[in-house]
Amino acid sequence: MQNRYVGDIGDFGKYGLLRFLSGMRSSQTTDDHRLRLSVVWYLHPDESHNSDGKHVGYLNASSAYQETLRECDPELYDALRKLVHNDARGVTEVRHSSILPDDTAYYERSLSYSRSASRSTRQAIRNRWLRGALENASNAELIFVDPDNGISVTADPLRKNGPKFVYISDLQQFMERNKSLIVYHHLGRRGTATEQIIKVSECLQDQLQLEERPWALRFRRGSARAYFVIPNEPHRVTLVERISHLLDSSWGAHFDLV
Repeated sequence: MQNRYVGDIGDFGKYGLLRFLSGMRSSQTTDDHRLRLSVVWYLHPDESHNSDGKHVGYLNASSAYQETLRECDPELYDALRKLVHNDARGVTEVRHSSILPDDTAYYERSLSYSRSASRSTRQAIRNRWLRGALENASNAELIFVDPDNGISVTADPLRKNGPKFVYISDLQQFMERNKSLIVYHHLGRRGTATEQIIKVSECLQDQLQLEERPWALRFRRGSARAYFVIPNEPHRVTLVERISHLLDSSWGAHFDLV
């Protein structure tokens, strides 16, 4: 996650999904219990080598998607438009807004390494950062894990771009605390979106020793991205019903269950 992404079209899908699955927007499930939410931003310093984060045209009246997107969640759409138009694009502004439930726990400590940092220093930085994330999310039931690039099962967490990924060992620590997880993953160019999503799902099932593959929701606007939902057993029925209602709503034109 980078501050420059706040308010782009991917953000609209992301926060729309969180509002629905946390129960902020959904009220049709058998269990209408609001799941306490934690947002763990793997916050990386803003970069400038690409145009990521500039996709905010959907907020303009002339956008082909303006009407169909806004009807999914007018309150969210208007809140993000206000942030973008006021040049208030940052995770702190999201925290201070009414975008997510008032009792949401936010973890916005930056995670990055200097070029000169030794491996032991990088390990200490990452360990300290993760301890803080776990502590911050201790009272939550549903944790959204928001790395810049997504899930990695092969990359070295201590290399320069290691902070841009979430690793299986990170997810294991959240799951050991009986939390349900929603994990962001940016799709690449090797294989179709469906092939990539299934591959990651199977990897998560194997390495996290899950009884079944996580549910995967692909947001089909902007760059290709997916959200993997790993339910804690007490939340399973609630989350599967909320996903079903999400797909039956106006959001169904923009999300696919893979």
